[in-house]
Amino acid sequence: MTRTFFLGLGGQKCGSSWMQAYLARQQGSDFGRLGEYQIWEADLGGPFARYRVPEPSALQKLRAEAKRKLRLAAPKDVLRWRMQTNRDLYFDYFEDLLHKPGITRTGDVTPSYAALPAPMLAGIRDGFSARGITTRALFSMRDPVARLRSHLRMDQQKGRLPSEDEPGALAAFYASQEAAARTRYDLTLTALEQVFAPENCFIWPFEDLFTLKGIRAFSGFAGVPGDPGAGATQINARGSGRDALPEDLVAEIARHYAPVYEAAALRLPQIATLWPSAKYVLTSA
Repeated sequence: MTRTFFLGLGGQKCGSSWMQAYLARQQGSDFGRLGEYQIWEADLGGPFARYRVPEPSALQKLRAEAKRKLRLAAPKDVLRWRMQTNRDLYFDYFEDLLHKPGITRTGDVTPSYAALPAPMLAGIRDGFSARGITTRALFSMRDPVARLRSHLRMDQQKGRLPSEDEPGALAAFYASQEAAARTRYDLTLTALEQVFAPENCFIWPFEDLFTLKGIRAFSGFAGVPGDPGAGATQINARGSGRDALPEDLVAEIARHYAPVYEAAALRLPQIATLWPSAKYVLTSA
């Protein structure tokens, strides 16, 4: 019986929550307690440093140990801290899920894993392989300008960035370390291809993910029954804004991320027409 761990690398604001929810509700799936485990990216520092969980207090540890003895779940932050400080516990956690009767499918879909370099991805793959578990990678890509707009709106709503006029805020944001770390699909694609065989990678455009074609492709990759009606409901969806951006700003952003468009089009030629901003970079768009 094949046991599979699905490693979701996002991208952020690109349908990763929908993919996780789609798989998690299938018979034979158990994705555990968290939607996003956020274990590995904290090692990268920079914009991901905020995912490092502080060490629990002595009292919190005592309470968590008491829950363990009663076979109750540990608090989420304690669970994350344990996994971040002892990575064997990460692999053990998901292996335990796969030891449950009838469970053959689990995973961790965390959008910021798109920034993980190849050696780290290989370490995750090998950690599960040593336990007889196959790792399969998921990665969805969205028009970079639309993704950045959605990312900006999320950070504004969470108070990480001031709320101001969108064009001005986006112009100040798009080239930041925070924005770039989640928009360099070209780096993610290269890392994925260095670590995973093609048959173990699902790479798909966000704009086509919720269509009948996208759902069939995703279901086929994951080995689960197709659910055409699932495309009607997007999880944690946040729009990229209704008002049109100034064309010169769209062109500026697209040209700044030209390597992203070129790398994506090499793998998925359809993005030349699916991504409205591609016309500023791809001559065939």
